[in-house]
Amino acid sequence: MYKLLNIITGLIGIIFIILFLLGITLTLDKSRYISFLDILPVWIIMIVVICMLCFDFFSSTKNTNKDE
Repeated sequence: MYKLLNIITGLIGIIFIILFLLGITLTLDKSRYISFLDILPVWIIMIVVICMLCFDFFSSTKNTNKDE
């Protein structure tokens, strides 16, 4: 029961964080005063953060299932 609840709440949190990061980046990208080269580091950091977040969620759910 708790494993399933942890997985569901983790997935909901990941979805909200990804939508938030994409929203910030796309808002900056649509600005006329900021060029693509100015926003490129933001895209790179956002992709790295999302990958780290997904990897941490996967490894934490894998460890939780192994412990119980």
